[in-house]
Amino acid sequence: MLVENQQYIHYRKGSLAMYALRDYVGEEPLNRALAAYVAAVKFQEPPYTYTREFLDYVKRAVPADRQSILDDLFRNITLYDNRAKVASWTKRDDGKYVVSLQVTAAKFRADGQGKETAETLDDWIDIGVFGDQELKGSSQGKLLSLEKHHIDHADETFTVVVGEEPRKAGIDPLNKLIDRNPENNVTNVTAGTAPATTTVVKTSD
Repeated sequence: MLVENQQYIHYRKGSLAMYALRDYVGEEPLNRALAAYVAAVKFQEPPYTYTREFLDYVKRAVPADRQSILDDLFRNITLYDNRAKVASWTKRDDGKYVVSLQVTAAKFRADGQGKETAETLDDWIDIGVFGDQELKGSSQGKLLSLEKHHIDHADETFTVVVGEEPRKAGIDPLNKLIDRNPENNVTNVTAGTAPATTTVVKTSD
């Protein structure tokens, strides 16, 4: 939120932060907060509005238990290191597919000089499953499931039930978060049984 003359923030990271915010809180609540902000500051004379005032209005759209996302998206330089490790599927008797996905997740805060400090995970992050290619040029394929899960461990396993044969699965697969290496967020899903694991298992069906 404290940036001057850095266009990669204004036009690139800024748009990612706003899209991520909309995804977390919903388009209608965010639009109401933005409309209230515009109404309050339009035709303003000096001193002009600034970021902290903007966030005072934006936080009205954010549920009380999700206020920390404003810290991650605007008040701090927050980086993630999320990775899909291995994914497999098995078919149920009812014809649906059970996908098991193992992921690793990490979160960091950086200062203005680039020094990074590890942060405790307490985040809601998308877990997604994709099927066959739906459109020419699609990077992942047909979206079969996309749901936010609470992640508070570095290593976790998710099981997701989908209606079609899965091809790929991943953590933050649409790259809504600022990730050190977004290329490893998605992995291929193979037929078979997932290997035994001691990680936390979370299920969605």
